[in-house]
Amino acid sequence: MLARFYKATQTDPNVGSLVWATATCAMTTLIALCLFTFFDAPNLVALFMFTVVMVSLRFGRVAAIWSALLSVTSFDFLFIPPRLSFATSDTQYFFTLALFLLVALATSEVGGRLRLDAKIARRGERRETAVARVAHDLSGASTIEQITTICIETFAPLFEADITLLLPVEDDALRPTADGAFQLPVAQWVYDHVLRAGLGTETFCDVEALYLPLKAPIRCRGVLAIKPKNQAVLKGADEKRLLEACCSSIALALERIHFVDVFQKALVRMEGERLRNSLLSAISHDLRTPLTVIRGLAETLETAAPFQPSDKSDIAGAIRQQAEELQRLVTNLLDLARMQSDGVKLEKQWHSIEEIVGITLGRLGPALSNRQIRTRFPKDLPLIEVDACLFERVLFNLIDNAFKYAKDAEILIGAQPSGDSMYCFVEDSGPGLPPGDSERLFEPFARGKTESSIAGVGLGLALCRNIITAHGGIVRAEAKQPSGTRFEIRLPLGTPPKFEMNDIECISPTS
Repeated sequence: MLARFYKATQTDPNVGSLVWATATCAMTTLIALCLFTFFDAPNLVALFMFTVVMVSLRFGRVAAIWSALLSVTSFDFLFIPPRLSFATSDTQYFFTLALFLLVALATSEVGGRLRLDAKIARRGERRETAVARVAHDLSGASTIEQITTICIETFAPLFEADITLLLPVEDDALRPTADGAFQLPVAQWVYDHVLRAGLGTETFCDVEALYLPLKAPIRCRGVLAIKPKNQAVLKGADEKRLLEACCSSIALALERIHFVDVFQKALVRMEGERLRNSLLSAISHDLRTPLTVIRGLAETLETAAPFQPSDKSDIAGAIRQQAEELQRLVTNLLDLARMQSDGVKLEKQWHSIEEIVGITLGRLGPALSNRQIRTRFPKDLPLIEVDACLFERVLFNLIDNAFKYAKDAEILIGAQPSGDSMYCFVEDSGPGLPPGDSERLFEPFARGKTESSIAGVGLGLALCRNIITAHGGIVRAEAKQPSGTRFEIRLPLGTPPKFEMNDIECISPTS
């Protein structure tokens, strides 16, 4: 019986409010009985009036009238002489009953309006909060998958419904859902006509879901399909406005992602076009020049005129020099393409920088003639963990760069440990850096002068940066005062291994 009574109070609000009003009046009566020994009966009227006002504000008109009747009856029966009886001759208490009823009605009316205003305010706050949360989440979305996840995780609990996005793929055809829970033909009609259809509309009204077009400023970006668990949820005006606001936010997010994708593709095309033009411009000059020289020297050797041995040696040396320049150009192109596609693969070991510099200068060979090159290394220079072949390549490109742009200038190569880093540098006393940002020189196909008679396509410094970055270091260029250029490399020093004397094998000379 108690269970049935509790269920009745939960399903019928009037029954529940009457129960609470009765309990409140009973509690007030008990309190008044305790106070009756200290106060006269007329003074307790205010207590019952307060109870009527509170019940009116909390439970509405029906409970207020019931509370007024109970209060007047209790007051008359328990506190007005003769006590424990109803004296119908006391007509003055009919006025009290009428006053209680008027107060209850007026208070319940005010309370009803306040509750209605509070309910409207809560709904508005809920709607604004939901729209703000959705807008915030969508503003950070950068992919279609993230927008779909936001719709499922945010909209579905908000409307207590199953929600999905139907987006176009090719030829404005919508992509079907994986579970097939929504009707693709209805969604396609909504997308083509940019009109809502389905549940609660006059078009395809027999379906169980509502299909809404995602109208963006430029065009329709898809369809939002929503299948509520309770169809009454989508019939309220507030829910419809909230749904429209959510659809607008989704449409704007989809259009933003579309134009970001278009911009990125255009940027990639522009960058590819720029690199292609730079490559063609550089190769057209730097490939043609050595090939022309080699062809001319070869034709010279084919002539019937006799040559002195020294002349033939000079021609062969010129051909070899141009072939080496051509090989260096092709090698740089292939290495840069390999590093950008597969990354830099290092085989690091502990080496002495003086030895790597010595090997690099040995590779330069005849190019060192008539060049002033000095080295500066402190005593007890620690070892450094690098890929010797790649680091040698870096030094070779930096020295070769100084040979090209600082002719007849002194070149200084050195290294110096500082803290947990090793600083290596190659500097010259030539004309210095070109005007502008020195970081631009490390970009592929970037040169100090756009048009120059100096061979090269601007790949050497780009290779240097890729190799040094793979080692966890940095390389930068700075101008010297009063003139000259300094390329500085900073690498992590690490902890070199310690060698024991027993690890060194001593070989004594034999007779």
